[in-house]
Amino acid sequence: MEYILAADVGGTKLATALFRKDGTIVEESVIQSEKQDGEKLFHSLVDSFKNLLVNSCVYMDDVMGIALGIPGIVDSEKGIAVFQNNLPWRDFPLADRLAIEFPETKIKIDNDVYMATWGEYTNRGYSKESMVYVTLSTGISCCSIHQGEFLRGAGMAGEIGFSLTDNPETTLEPLVSGPALESKGREHFNNTTLKLHEMMELYYQGDDATVSIINEAVTSLAKEVHHIMVFLDPHCIVLGGGVFNHHPELIKAVKNEVGKYLSHPLLKGKEERIEASIYKDEAVLRGVASTIIEEKR
Repeated sequence: MEYILAADVGGTKLATALFRKDGTIVEESVIQSEKQDGEKLFHSLVDSFKNLLVNSCVYMDDVMGIALGIPGIVDSEKGIAVFQNNLPWRDFPLADRLAIEFPETKIKIDNDVYMATWGEYTNRGYSKESMVYVTLSTGISCCSIHQGEFLRGAGMAGEIGFSLTDNPETTLEPLVSGPALESKGREHFNNTTLKLHEMMELYYQGDDATVSIINEAVTSLAKEVHHIMVFLDPHCIVLGGGVFNHHPELIKAVKNEVGKYLSHPLLKGKEERIEASIYKDEAVLRGVASTIIEEKR
């Protein structure tokens, strides 16, 4: 048994990969996520796994485990997708359904941000340190690890998308997420097809309207990161997820903004603890695969 099947089931994309037990990727697949029908989403996940095996000439008997990272609230012990804000699953018995398709195979399911955090944490060689991973993509959330253990709270730790902002009419996610930024750009430019990467090009060119939209998001993000920093004092804060990964200038902007808030001698310079993701878009896949690999060692 030499292989692991891994999946990152996001609100925008469904990414799957076949790993060897040494952590190298044999083959990957990325398709658009099904947002309307939970059964269709499940079957596209199963089909993607099976296609990876067929394309790589790997038998199911050679798979040591299946691991998935999914957004939202997850019952990791029972393998249930409890509530996913950007996916059509509600109390979906994901582990049990996968066990029917892949019998006698160990199946692990956890929150996608937690799994990305684990991948970044172990990649840095951490074991006793504290680290927070903030992901910004279709939504925004974070995960904290302290001394090698997740801080899960009562089940919703890290859902910073619900954090309050200076705007009394909105919370953080509708202000800073990728779709939120696109929506503001489309409204301003009266362009219903404007994409975030096109907005970022305008931002880099210094377009006043786009700079104003992005800077509002940067300020809100920086304040949230500042809250995390003074509350937990982690050794490292990683900024990842699709928006940060594809636009590293935003990480620099947030880092610089946070630095403005850390004028007290006890805090000065701690913005240097803010880092970019090492694994980028593969963070979830590598994180979930590592949970199987480490368990087998």
